Amino acid sequence: MSFSRPKAPPAPPPTVVEDTQAAQQDYNDVLRRRRGRAASILAGQRAEAPQTAAKALLGS
Repeated sequence: MSFSRPKAPPAPPPTVVEDTQAAQQDYNDVLRRRRGRAASILAGQRAEAPQTAAKALLGS
């Protein structure tokens, strides 16, 4: 006589819900921040004429 019972099968992993709308928004935010940094490098804080070194750095 055995008191042990068979083990229950392991639970399946949770389903992955991909939120494409949020991923697209995050990607757009990254691009917007990148453009903002590039603009501040080229224009400076006071919108001066771009420096040659900054243009070479950005590949413009």
